[in-house]
Amino acid sequence: MTLAEDVRPAALEQSPALIPGAVQFDITSKFSGRTYRVFVYQPLVPPPPEGYPVITLSDGNMNFPMAAAMAGMFSFQASAAVIVGVGYPTSNPLELMFNRTRDLTPPTPIENIRPQPGLPPPQPENFGGAEDFHRFLTEELRPAIAAGWKVDPDNQTLYGYSLGGLSVLTTLFAHPDAYRTFVASSPSIWWNNRSLLEGEAEFTRRVETGEAAPRVLITIGALEQDPPKTTPPGYTEADVKTLIAEARMVDNARELGARLAALKGASGYVARFHEFAGEDHLTAMAGSIARAMDFALRP
Repeated sequence: MTLAEDVRPAALEQSPALIPGAVQFDITSKFSGRTYRVFVYQPLVPPPPEGYPVITLSDGNMNFPMAAAMAGMFSFQASAAVIVGVGYPTSNPLELMFNRTRDLTPPTPIENIRPQPGLPPPQPENFGGAEDFHRFLTEELRPAIAAGWKVDPDNQTLYGYSLGGLSVLTTLFAHPDAYRTFVASSPSIWWNNRSLLEGEAEFTRRVETGEAAPRVLITIGALEQDPPKTTPPGYTEADVKTLIAEARMVDNARELGARLAALKGASGYVARFHEFAGEDHLTAMAGSIARAMDFALRP
């Protein structure tokens, strides 16, 4: 008999844990050809006359529960918002990783994708679907949410973490009018030799001429350029140091944040950067979700 069995109470009827106020449904995209599991949280308080603001998060399987809990707190202290987490109908970690990598990355030459120890060699079909994912979010999912919930079409936020942060910035540079607010948490700006930044000049022009005036927040953990406490399986300490030096997670985020904050745009344009002291790539996500809601709901 194990310790857990020793202290376990008498057999109780069990059922899946539920998030109050949340539902989920599956929807298949004609753009990406894949099926998404969508998680939606509606606050307990009634919507304002213009409808709830909407915060859409990629990696919904992982971050939706935190976002829904935080939104419940904000609904009584700031502004109530509908939370939309976009994930996948699977619990297989490898399948989740391949799905998100395809949806969150721009077109990338296969030779620029570093193989990872213990995983199959990179395949072209597992990368480069960012534009299809953007069209799913805005042309298919957004109308579905508007049909089921009273939401404000002019107050939409896109949040993404890590590769999701890369996807947010890719959307920001290519489609700055698609959302009112963009939050890139720990963005993987290093991806494909920082090819993301090729779109920065055109974005800068659009902001400075008043063609676009989004609200932008970039966050990073201050320790994301430090060696991890535990070396990942299959890597040596030298491998990790090389990857950290190439990624420049903190430097890239800080530098881009400063450039965007310095732009002089039309009324409504704002860009902020926040660095979480003492947090690394694993721990910065939770804080960034709270900061994203504060930025989106208490501007």
